[in-house]
Amino acid sequence: MPLMIDREAFNADPCLPGVADPYSTYAALRQECAVHWCEGPRLWVIVSYAEALEHMRDHRYSRQSHLDKLIGRFGEERIFERQKLDIPYMDGEPHHRMRQHVTQAYRGINLSALSAFTREFVDRRLAGVTDPSRFDLVATVANLLPVMVVSELMGVPAGQQLEVAEKVSAFVRARGLTQTEETASGGDDAMETYRHYFLPLIQQRRAAPCDDLLSRLIADPSENVSLSDDQLLLIISSNFYSASIFTLRLLIGTLARAMALHPDTYARVRDDRRLIAPAIEEVLRWDAPAQALNASMATEDLEIDGRTIRAGDSVTVLVGAANHDPRVFDDPTTFRIDRTPNPHISFAPGLHQCLGLHLARMEGAAVLGALCDRFQALACDDAASERMVGDRFRGHDRLILEGRL
Repeated sequence: MPLMIDREAFNADPCLPGVADPYSTYAALRQECAVHWCEGPRLWVIVSYAEALEHMRDHRYSRQSHLDKLIGRFGEERIFERQKLDIPYMDGEPHHRMRQHVTQAYRGINLSALSAFTREFVDRRLAGVTDPSRFDLVATVANLLPVMVVSELMGVPAGQQLEVAEKVSAFVRARGLTQTEETASGGDDAMETYRHYFLPLIQQRRAAPCDDLLSRLIADPSENVSLSDDQLLLIISSNFYSASIFTLRLLIGTLARAMALHPDTYARVRDDRRLIAPAIEEVLRWDAPAQALNASMATEDLEIDGRTIRAGDSVTVLVGAANHDPRVFDDPTTFRIDRTPNPHISFAPGLHQCLGLHLARMEGAAVLGALCDRFQALACDDAASERMVGDRFRGHDRLILEGRL
């Protein structure tokens, strides 16, 4: 039986936001070709694993040039111009140098202490649930945990973090594939909020550095690196609010839902906590929170699976589609924690690999461990839950879990 393709929806937004099962559409598209043109976001979309991996390692694509196209469409002095200072949109040596600096700052994190802080917070939130037989995990844990972890890392009062976090969604959508004047304006507004809250903090840390991540990001004499206020604002807003607070809340919900949908797997993980790590990796492959990469522009004519990508064309990778490529992942629609190896690309291995991958794994492990300790079994009420509808991302804004103690 041939697979059905909703070409109109895919052409408008290849991430198919709000669609319960986009993977059957991606499978049908992959059978036709590894790459497809989408008129909505005006770019090529790679849906096959090998071609995706090659793209992520290819220096012939420029993210800065893609931003130039957006600046041409929406005008200067917008969020897209500011994003040129942000690591995910940098190219070449400036990108390499900035990644090294941020990586060095990350090395100062006491991951063991942060993990203990994370687990304590999750335990406290779950213990406060009045009816554990039915509760919203997103409101209880997923919305708050990444905020608290970032607060602990950056040395920012949690109350202030919660206010700023309200702007995360608008900022993230201004980093999506499909841009409109509405999404661009939302991103502009979010940047002004970040500027209002974080410029005073940056100036305070410049005057009196502390033993926190922000102080290490501001300057590192051993590397001869010193960042401007605008660069720091973009790094904070992008790597800690977009990548951390927004994406991790989705991972937490999907992780819990996967356990609820697969009770035998959940029982195995409860019995053997060494399976927590492979369970998280399989969740990242099976239903990745970030479904596509930031777009980049081809700097010369290129060929992908027989189709010509012209210089000046923009390209992205559908991470979720590539993670379901049967040439790499046997029976890809099946959730299976014993995949060895499990070379998913949800952390974008290549030139722009996710800098916060260790934090994501740590927070996921803390949540799954806490659920295993507290609940003998989990169920999910999909009818009462609410899937998030947003460009490039998959997960839930509301996830009703039914736990058995």
